[in-house]
Amino acid sequence: MRRRDLLLAGLGAATLGAPAARAQWTPEPRPRPERPPVARARYRVLPPLPRPVQEIYPAFFDARIVVGGGFEAKGRVVNALTDLAPTAAVHAFRPGARGWDRLPDLPLPLHHPFLVAFAGRLLAIGGFTARGSSLWIMERRVFLLARGASRWEEGPPLPRPQAEVAGGIVGDRLVIAGGRTPAEAANANYADHGDTQDCWLLGPDLAGWTAGPPLPSAVNSAAFAALNGRLHVIGGRYSTGSRIRNVPVHQVLEPGAKAWVLRAPMPAARGGHAAAVAGGRIHTFGGESFEGTPRAHAEVFRYDPATDRWDETAPLPEPRHGLGAVAVAGRIHLLGGAEAAGGRATTASHLLFTPV
Repeated sequence: MRRRDLLLAGLGAATLGAPAARAQWTPEPRPRPERPPVARARYRVLPPLPRPVQEIYPAFFDARIVVGGGFEAKGRVVNALTDLAPTAAVHAFRPGARGWDRLPDLPLPLHHPFLVAFAGRLLAIGGFTARGSSLWIMERRVFLLARGASRWEEGPPLPRPQAEVAGGIVGDRLVIAGGRTPAEAANANYADHGDTQDCWLLGPDLAGWTAGPPLPSAVNSAAFAALNGRLHVIGGRYSTGSRIRNVPVHQVLEPGAKAWVLRAPMPAARGGHAAAVAGGRIHTFGGESFEGTPRAHAEVFRYDPATDRWDETAPLPEPRHGLGAVAVAGRIHLLGGAEAAGGRATTASHLLFTPV
């Protein structure tokens, strides 16, 4: 989850029982580095999404950018959770096109489904569905879409429900890690879930998931990107009851998917941000914070794996969280999200980011 008002709406009168102890990142004291100059970049407006949407995990599949599921605006104005609803809609954009195409709908409306191209298919993993007043029914089902297919098929389900994950391809295996999972048997409200270290691996035969090394620090709403055979899980947040705290931790799954290591933390703690790779570096975009006055962020940070250092590049034209980022041909497409913390100002924006 990437918004405090969505969390509070899911809490209602429920309280979360004490979950099992979760590992948390503890920062090591280090001198504050001198702030480097902001690098240059360009933004260009591209054809917008068909509808405003946030909490999306888009993918690049069959030479197209695909956005599926998410919290979609019911109308033109979004001021609260009641103005949003999970959607089954799936849309695709071919770079250079003038608009978006419709692909087969997901089998059910989902928000926060993790989309990824793997083994020649598009996978939609986990996420949340809704039933009545319950918006946070976490899924373990996995859906598969083949190229040119007219409908999705059932794939190998997760060992247990999991959502708000980080993920990517390491070697020949798909990895998902972190996010949230039901703390006990209940699975209907946001308070029923806790942050998790669970890590799962799926082979190209799609035969089933096997356990991977646990994520050192259980975080949800992290940004993530695969680069040089490694999966980077960047930032995220701890969510316990009504308390939400962003962290700058940077966790990296090494080649072979057998061990995690810690790398340089982000310059600022972020959750609800997005990441993608351009020019051999990882770029993170936006995010939101709830410490003090809730707000969305416009900062763009850049990580160089060769030096294990971060710097900052040109900010987004407006703050954004709950957005998606997809890299294509050295540039990054930035999709949807919201321009204010929480459910307000959900957008259909589509920007093209080009490092300079």
